Amino acid sequence: MRKPKYVAHRGLSMHAPENTVASFDLAGRSGFWGIECDTYCTTDGHWIVHHDRTVDRMTDGTGKTKEFTLEDIRRLNIVSGCRIGEHAGLRVPTLGEVLDVCRSYGMHAFIEIEEYHRDADLEELIRVVERHGMPDRCSFICFNADDLKKVRALNGRVPLGYLSAKPPSSADAELVERLAPAFLDYDYKAITPEQVRELTAKGIDVSLWTVNSRDAAEPFIGSGVAYITTDTLLSD
Repeated sequence: MRKPKYVAHRGLSMHAPENTVASFDLAGRSGFWGIECDTYCTTDGHWIVHHDRTVDRMTDGTGKTKEFTLEDIRRLNIVSGCRIGEHAGLRVPTLGEVLDVCRSYGMHAFIEIEEYHRDADLEELIRVVERHGMPDRCSFICFNADDLKKVRALNGRVPLGYLSAKPPSSADAELVERLAPAFLDYDYKAITPEQVRELTAKGIDVSLWTVNSRDAAEPFIGSGVAYITTDTLLSD
Protein backbone atom coordinates (compact mmCIF):
# COMPACT_ATOMS: atom_id res chain seq x y z
CA MET A 1 0.00 0.00 0.00
CA ARG A 2 1.49 3.33 -1.04
CA LYS A 3 1.65 6.17 1.42
CA PRO A 4 -0.01 9.46 0.47
CA LYS A 5 1.93 12.66 0.04
CA TYR A 6 0.89 15.33 2.53
CA VAL A 7 0.15 18.87 1.37
CA ALA A 8 -0.05 21.82 3.80
CA HIS A 9 -3.26 23.69 3.02
CA ARG A 10 -2.46 27.41 2.62
CA GLY A 11 0.70 26.46 4.46
CA LEU A 12 0.45 24.97 7.93
CA SER A 13 -2.60 27.14 8.48
CA MET A 14 -3.76 25.80 11.86
CA HIS A 15 -0.42 26.91 13.27
CA ALA A 16 0.35 30.19 11.43
CA PRO A 17 -1.69 32.70 9.40
CA GLU A 18 -2.84 31.10 6.14
CA ASN A 19 -1.16 31.85 2.83
CA THR A 20 1.73 33.74 4.41
CA VAL A 21 5.46 33.16 4.14
CA ALA A 22 5.35 32.18 7.83
CA SER A 23 2.82 29.39 7.21
CA PHE A 24 4.72 28.01 4.21
CA ASP A 25 8.04 28.15 6.04
CA LEU A 26 6.48 26.30 8.96
CA ALA A 27 5.23 23.60 6.57
CA GLY A 28 8.75 23.19 5.25
CA ARG A 29 10.25 22.97 8.73
CA SER A 30 7.58 20.40 9.64
CA GLY A 31 8.60 18.08 6.80
CA PHE A 32 5.64 18.39 4.43
CA TRP A 33 6.00 17.00 0.93
CA GLY A 34 4.18 20.01 -0.48
CA ILE A 35 2.01 23.05 0.07
CA GLU A 36 -1.20 24.39 -1.46
CA CYS A 37 -1.57 28.10 -2.15
CA ASP A 38 -4.25 30.30 -3.74
CA THR A 39 -3.28 32.81 -6.43
CA TYR A 40 -4.64 35.96 -8.02
CA CYS A 41 -3.19 38.21 -10.68
CA THR A 42 -3.00 41.92 -9.88
CA THR A 43 -4.13 44.60 -12.32
CA ASP A 44 -0.51 45.15 -13.34
CA GLY A 45 0.16 41.49 -14.09
CA HIS A 46 1.79 40.11 -10.92
CA TRP A 47 0.71 36.88 -9.25
CA ILE A 48 0.12 37.05 -5.50
CA VAL A 49 -0.98 34.50 -2.88
CA HIS A 50 -4.27 35.05 -1.03
CA HIS A 51 -7.41 32.96 -0.63
CA ASP A 52 -10.46 35.22 -0.51
CA ARG A 53 -12.03 37.17 -3.35
CA THR A 54 -11.54 40.24 -1.14
CA VAL A 55 -8.76 41.29 1.23
CA ASP A 56 -11.20 42.23 4.00
CA ARG A 57 -10.96 39.12 6.23
CA MET A 58 -7.19 38.77 6.39
CA THR A 59 -5.81 42.30 6.05
CA ASP A 60 -6.33 45.86 7.26
CA GLY A 61 -7.57 46.83 3.80
CA THR A 62 -10.78 46.39 1.85
CA GLY A 63 -11.63 45.58 -1.74
CA LYS A 64 -11.49 42.85 -4.38
CA THR A 65 -8.19 41.01 -4.37
CA LYS A 66 -7.64 41.05 -8.12
CA GLU A 67 -8.35 44.79 -8.39
CA PHE A 68 -5.18 45.84 -6.56
CA THR A 69 -1.84 46.68 -8.11
CA LEU A 70 1.10 44.79 -6.66
CA GLU A 71 2.37 47.92 -4.91
CA ASP A 72 -1.00 48.62 -3.29
CA ILE A 73 -1.69 45.10 -2.06
CA ARG A 74 1.83 44.89 -0.63
CA ARG A 75 1.07 47.91 1.54
CA LEU A 76 -1.60 45.94 3.43
CA ASN A 77 -0.88 44.22 6.73
CA ILE A 78 -2.03 40.68 7.51
CA VAL A 79 -4.06 41.12 10.71
CA SER A 80 -5.91 37.79 11.00
CA GLY A 81 -5.14 34.09 11.12
CA CYS A 82 -3.96 31.43 13.55
CA ARG A 83 -1.43 32.71 16.08
CA ILE A 84 -1.31 36.10 14.39
CA GLY A 85 0.14 37.59 17.56
CA GLU A 86 3.31 35.53 17.04
CA HIS A 87 3.89 36.87 13.52
CA ALA A 88 4.40 40.60 13.21
CA GLY A 89 4.88 42.38 9.90
CA LEU A 90 3.23 39.85 7.58
CA ARG A 91 2.23 40.97 4.10
CA VAL A 92 0.39 39.37 1.19
CA PRO A 93 3.21 37.42 -0.48
CA THR A 94 3.99 37.17 -4.15
CA LEU A 95 3.85 33.73 -5.70
CA GLY A 96 7.57 34.02 -6.33
CA GLU A 97 8.25 34.43 -2.61
CA VAL A 98 6.19 31.34 -1.84
CA LEU A 99 7.98 29.32 -4.51
CA ASP A 100 11.34 30.37 -3.07
CA VAL A 101 10.26 28.91 0.29
CA CYS A 102 9.20 25.70 -1.44
CA ARG A 103 12.48 25.42 -3.30
CA SER A 104 14.50 25.97 -0.12
CA TYR A 105 12.81 22.96 1.51
CA GLY A 106 12.41 20.82 -1.62
CA MET A 107 8.62 21.05 -1.38
CA HIS A 108 6.12 20.68 -4.20
CA ALA A 109 3.60 23.50 -4.78
CA PHE A 110 -0.08 22.96 -5.56
CA ILE A 111 -0.89 26.34 -7.10
CA GLU A 112 -4.61 27.04 -7.18
CA ILE A 113 -5.71 29.45 -9.90
CA GLU A 114 -8.34 31.79 -8.50
CA GLU A 115 -8.86 34.96 -10.59
CA TYR A 116 -6.94 36.82 -13.28
CA HIS A 117 -7.67 39.43 -15.95
CA ARG A 118 -6.55 38.13 -19.34
CA ASP A 119 -5.25 34.92 -20.87
CA ALA A 120 -1.77 36.44 -21.05
CA ASP A 121 -1.75 36.37 -17.25
CA LEU A 122 -1.63 32.57 -17.40
CA GLU A 123 1.47 32.79 -19.55
CA GLU A 124 3.07 34.94 -16.85
CA LEU A 125 2.00 32.42 -14.21
CA ILE A 126 3.99 29.72 -15.96
CA ARG A 127 6.95 32.08 -16.37
CA VAL A 128 6.94 32.82 -12.63
CA VAL A 129 7.26 29.11 -11.90
CA GLU A 130 10.10 28.81 -14.40
CA ARG A 131 11.96 31.88 -13.12
CA HIS A 132 11.92 30.51 -9.60
CA GLY A 133 13.27 27.13 -10.60
CA MET A 134 10.11 25.15 -9.86
CA PRO A 135 8.86 23.75 -13.20
CA ASP A 136 9.30 20.16 -12.02
CA ARG A 137 7.94 20.72 -8.50
CA CYS A 138 4.57 22.33 -9.07
CA SER A 139 1.03 21.46 -10.13
CA PHE A 140 -1.77 23.83 -11.10
CA ILE A 141 -5.17 23.12 -9.58
CA CYS A 142 -8.50 24.78 -10.31
CA PHE A 143 -12.28 24.36 -10.06
CA ASN A 144 -12.60 25.78 -13.59
CA ALA A 145 -11.88 23.12 -16.22
CA ASP A 146 -11.52 25.76 -18.93
CA ASP A 147 -8.64 27.39 -17.05
CA LEU A 148 -6.91 24.03 -16.79
CA LYS A 149 -7.35 23.51 -20.53
CA LYS A 150 -5.76 26.91 -21.18
CA VAL A 151 -2.78 25.99 -19.01
CA ARG A 152 -2.42 22.67 -20.80
CA ALA A 153 -2.35 24.46 -24.15
CA LEU A 154 0.55 26.57 -22.85
CA ASN A 155 2.47 23.75 -21.19
CA GLY A 156 2.18 20.07 -22.00
CA ARG A 157 4.10 18.71 -19.00
CA VAL A 158 2.93 20.38 -15.79
CA PRO A 159 0.53 18.23 -13.73
CA LEU A 160 -2.99 19.63 -13.45
CA GLY A 161 -5.54 18.96 -10.73
CA TYR A 162 -9.29 19.35 -11.21
CA LEU A 163 -10.91 20.54 -7.98
CA SER A 164 -14.43 19.47 -7.13
CA ALA A 165 -16.74 19.52 -4.11
CA LYS A 166 -19.18 17.17 -5.87
CA PRO A 167 -19.19 13.35 -5.96
CA PRO A 168 -17.01 11.80 -8.67
CA SER A 169 -18.50 11.47 -12.15
CA SER A 170 -17.46 9.83 -15.39
CA ALA A 171 -16.97 13.32 -16.82
CA ASP A 172 -14.31 14.01 -14.17
CA ALA A 173 -12.34 10.95 -15.21
CA GLU A 174 -12.68 11.83 -18.90
CA LEU A 175 -11.44 15.36 -18.20
CA VAL A 176 -8.24 14.29 -16.46
CA GLU A 177 -7.56 11.73 -19.16
CA ARG A 178 -7.69 14.54 -21.73
CA LEU A 179 -5.54 16.81 -19.58
CA ALA A 180 -2.93 14.20 -18.64
CA PRO A 181 -0.73 14.37 -16.70
CA ALA A 182 -3.57 15.24 -14.36
CA PHE A 183 -5.34 14.15 -11.19
CA LEU A 184 -8.67 14.64 -9.41
CA ASP A 185 -8.78 16.77 -6.27
CA TYR A 186 -11.94 16.30 -4.15
CA ASP A 187 -13.45 17.61 -0.96
CA TYR A 188 -12.99 14.46 1.12
CA LYS A 189 -16.62 14.63 2.26
CA ALA A 190 -17.81 14.27 -1.36
CA ILE A 191 -16.05 10.98 -2.10
CA THR A 192 -15.87 7.55 -0.50
CA PRO A 193 -12.80 5.38 0.03
CA GLU A 194 -14.30 2.87 -2.41
CA GLN A 195 -14.56 5.54 -5.11
CA VAL A 196 -10.93 6.48 -4.49
CA ARG A 197 -10.02 2.81 -4.88
CA GLU A 198 -11.94 2.55 -8.16
CA LEU A 199 -10.31 5.66 -9.64
CA THR A 200 -6.88 4.54 -8.52
CA ALA A 201 -7.46 1.17 -10.20
CA LYS A 202 -8.06 3.08 -13.45
CA GLY A 203 -4.71 4.80 -13.08
CA ILE A 204 -6.14 8.13 -11.89
CA ASP A 205 -4.49 9.74 -8.89
CA VAL A 206 -6.84 11.26 -6.30
CA SER A 207 -6.10 14.15 -3.96
CA LEU A 208 -8.31 15.08 -0.99
CA TRP A 209 -8.97 18.35 0.86
CA THR A 210 -9.14 19.37 3.67
CA VAL A 211 -8.55 16.43 6.03
CA ASN A 212 -7.76 17.54 9.57
CA SER A 213 -7.93 14.37 11.64
CA ARG A 214 -6.13 11.06 11.44
CA ASP A 215 -9.43 9.20 11.92
CA ALA A 216 -10.85 10.85 8.79
CA ALA A 217 -7.68 10.18 6.82
CA GLU A 218 -7.21 6.49 7.62
CA PRO A 219 -9.94 4.98 5.39
CA PHE A 220 -8.62 6.95 2.42
CA ILE A 221 -5.03 6.02 3.13
CA GLY A 222 -6.13 2.40 2.95
CA SER A 223 -7.83 3.03 -0.40
CA GLY A 224 -4.65 4.34 -2.04
CA VAL A 225 -5.24 8.10 -2.11
CA ALA A 226 -2.25 9.89 -3.66
CA TYR A 227 -2.35 13.25 -1.83
CA ILE A 228 -3.93 14.54 1.37
CA THR A 229 -4.25 18.28 1.93
CA THR A 230 -4.45 19.30 5.57
CA ASP A 231 -4.27 22.35 7.84
CA THR A 232 -2.33 20.47 10.51
CA LEU A 233 0.09 17.58 11.14
CA LEU A 234 -1.24 14.18 9.99
CA SER A 235 1.71 12.38 8.44
CA ASP A 236 3.34 9.29 9.94
